[in-house]
Formats: sequence, structure tokens, C-alpha cells
Amino acid sequence: MDNRYLENVIAEMQSFFDENGFKEVDGVYKNEKKAVKVEYSEERQMYVLKTADIEEDGSFNLGEASAWLFDDSQNAKDAEAVGIDFTSTLKSELGIKTKRATTTSAVDLPTVSKDGTYNITAFTKKMLDVFPALKDEYKAHVTVYGNFLYLNFFGEKLVPQIKDVMNENNKKSVKKLFDVFETAYLHGDRDTVNTIVAVVAAACVNDDVVKANVVAALGENKHFIDSVTQFIPVVSSNKKLSAALIK
Repeated sequence: MDNRYLENVIAEMQSFFDENGFKEVDGVYKNEKKAVKVEYSEERQMYVLKTADIEEDGSFNLGEASAWLFDDSQNAKDAEAVGIDFTSTLKSELGIKTKRATTTSAVDLPTVSKDGTYNITAFTKKMLDVFPALKDEYKAHVTVYGNFLYLNFFGEKLVPQIKDVMNENNKKSVKKLFDVFETAYLHGDRDTVNTIVAVVAAACVNDDVVKANVVAALGENKHFIDSVTQFIPVVSSNKKLSAALIK
């Protein structure tokens, strides 16, 4: 993958740079206090935001402030979302409060398709039913990014919820959650099944209690158990997946 979408990331950030006195010199944006650089790492397949405080003598040492998974399956619209996220990070570093450009009331919640297709949208709808508190988080996510970046949303919002349920290990709550997982695993399309395995595996990473309770919850569903347990080390070792699913 080349950097053909880097200009889209920068374009999304440009108004922020202009409003806060940043000028570009050799790919580095600087104002009186902060130096910023955005670059694409081919090896990691991620956009990386580097920032630094500028010393009195004008020197600075850039360090990674944020990173965003971005591979060949993504497009210009996704690149705009990277720019929005990086801008949010910069605002946080500079102590600038974010104002939403639109309201969450305009965002529709996901629904199950009439033809019965069990896809990511259907799975998301089911998860929002299990965790109603995530409905507002979903709307806020779509409001900010303009579309649903499901792996990033699930990593930030759903994986912690799964960990909480499995650590508490209340039988009723576990059954409610895993009834959805097992139905989706059985009837979901390929993306949905892969996503379910990934989020459950991510919840198990470095947590033996969660892993043991997940295996117990899946009971005799050996195929699902094997899929999750075999994918745990993949999530742990794959930088792209770790960045997306483990926050």
C-alpha cells in the first residue's frame, strides 16, 4: 500500500492546523508549543501520529501519540476518520474541548435485515441489545467518524464489556451474552464469525480467569472453543489486531 490517502488524513486535520497556528515545514507541522507529524508505516500498516513539545531553543523530539490500523481494504473515507481521530488526540494534548459538528440524534441504530442475513450490522444490533449503554456510544462513534469502524468500536467498547461479564461470571449474564455469540457463530457470514472470534479472543488475552470462564461458557462447542483459543496468540502477537482490539 502506498501513501495515496495521506493527503486525505491531512486534509481532515488542516482546519485544526490553521486555527491553531501550525505551519508545515518538511512534513512537520509546528506552532509555538507543539510539533506534529503524520506518517504511514508500511511495515505496521498503520497511520502514526507523532507529537512533541517544542523546547525554548526550538528543538523537539517526536514520539508516537496515536496510531490507526489502515490496510488495503480501506479507502479515502476511512482516511478521513484517521484525520478526525488524530485531531481529537491533538486537541486533548493541547487541552482544547471538542465540539461535535452534528448531533447523535441523527444517527440510526443498526437493525436486522429483512432477508435474515446475519452480518456485522445484525451482530452489532444484538450486542447493543445486550449492552444498552453502548447505544449512545455507537451513535457518538458514528457521529464523530461518519461511518461505523466496527473493529475499533468493538475493541474500545465491546471487549471491556465482555471482560466485565466474564470476570463477574454471573450465570444469567453469561448465558445471555453467549447465546448471541453462539447463534452468530453458527449463522453469521464470514466477517461476522471472524469478528466474534477476534473480540472474544481479545477479551481473553493476558487474562486466565476470562479465558477459563469463556471455555466453560462454551461448554461442548469444541469448534468455537478451538477457534477462540487458537486465535488468542494471534491477537497477542499481531500488532494490527492488538492496536484495533486491545485498548
